[in-house]
Amino acid sequence: MEINWVAILILVSTTVLVLSYKKIKYLDAFIFFIPFNATVVFFTPDKTAVNLPFILFLFVFLSFFFKKGMSSKFSLPKKNNAIYIWLIIIALVAITSQVMPFIINGKFNVLDRYNSVVYWAKEAPLYPSMQWITQTIYFLIGLLVVFIISVSYQTLNEIKRALRILLSGIVFMVAWGWLGDLTYFLGISYPNLFNQIGMNEFGIHAFNNFPRMVGTTMEASYFAQMLIPITPYFYWFHQQEKDIVLSKKFNRNMYIISIITLPLAITTTGVFGFFLVTGLWLKNNLRFFSKKSKYFLVTLYLVIILISIFFAVNYLINISETYSGVERFKTVALGFTYFLEYPILGLGWGVFPTYDFLINLLVNFGIIGTIPFLILLYNVFIRLKNKIKDKKNEYYPLYMAALESFVLIVVVSQLSGLTYHSQYFWLYIGLAISIGGLGIKKEMN
Repeated sequence: MEINWVAILILVSTTVLVLSYKKIKYLDAFIFFIPFNATVVFFTPDKTAVNLPFILFLFVFLSFFFKKGMSSKFSLPKKNNAIYIWLIIIALVAITSQVMPFIINGKFNVLDRYNSVVYWAKEAPLYPSMQWITQTIYFLIGLLVVFIISVSYQTLNEIKRALRILLSGIVFMVAWGWLGDLTYFLGISYPNLFNQIGMNEFGIHAFNNFPRMVGTTMEASYFAQMLIPITPYFYWFHQQEKDIVLSKKFNRNMYIISIITLPLAITTTGVFGFFLVTGLWLKNNLRFFSKKSKYFLVTLYLVIILISIFFAVNYLINISETYSGVERFKTVALGFTYFLEYPILGLGWGVFPTYDFLINLLVNFGIIGTIPFLILLYNVFIRLKNKIKDKKNEYYPLYMAALESFVLIVVVSQLSGLTYHSQYFWLYIGLAISIGGLGIKKEMN
């Protein structure tokens, strides 16, 4: 077994702080280190990497249920009851879907997504495997993240604290990404403190002589996926009349840096994210411009998008025969075909992950699992949508930031796939639930 002593030091330091100060929790550390999914704590004998956020959430899980179990006053927030019911239904469907490999038992061929590179992989008979159970456990852990976050952060001050920690962690991720680019151009050795797996395992990964920005994440796509949904918080916290989380100047600077950083990550997700974020900026600011300026800005934006689409089409054609292109096209096309064969419970959760959010749900646990999942997301969206009706509310920027962040994480997942095995997707959903259930008037009284 290989051990990363830097990660061990982080865990030990975190434990010392948690034991020394009542206000510091493992959950705080989990949120801050959520971008550190490339930081391995240890490798198992079969070379399976166990990363830092995963171990921290294990500590969160144990401490949460130990404290709640010892407390005689433990109760769930009633305002979230409907959401918790849907979480339970989704979990039960995911577990039940594991019967499908036993039912199929070699009678249907499925593309191998784990033991071979997809470019070379061939369809093989589907049989029961521990791999599917492991993937289901990852998914259930994600649902637990949503549950624990939404239960732990209920008041305005608690939510502010969570956002302050999350923003700080993302800022560190971005700063480390810029450091990586700087070392590349200066020819300095890259400090491999936090990157033990992924593209930074052997230093900075370059594309056409330009470094791909990964920060503390496994790859540039993950970097962009984490950064995109946080940008609305930077934007709206700069618009606030008084500081909600960090200073207005800090949020303004980080918003600008984030917009610049997204395309420099050199990933398709980052480029799409850039247009999504700038599009939201345009939507939120058009009212401040004259009629002529509005037409000019919208036209300019559409022209840039059309030009980008032209290059994107050429790019897709160029990568259509590469490993990356084949992997994406093959998994999405075959995923839909497999769903049509087994539409009720799919193939079983984790059997065939794809790069399409909706098809990933359909092929892995069918209509029975997809419908509750979409209802859960719809409930979260509607709660946040209702919060922004009162534009004069002092905390309108907080609600708008949460709504836009939620929409972005869903859109990004549709573009890049549902990364259910990494906890950041679930963290954003959990925070959206907490903010959507916030009762400001009651708390202020």
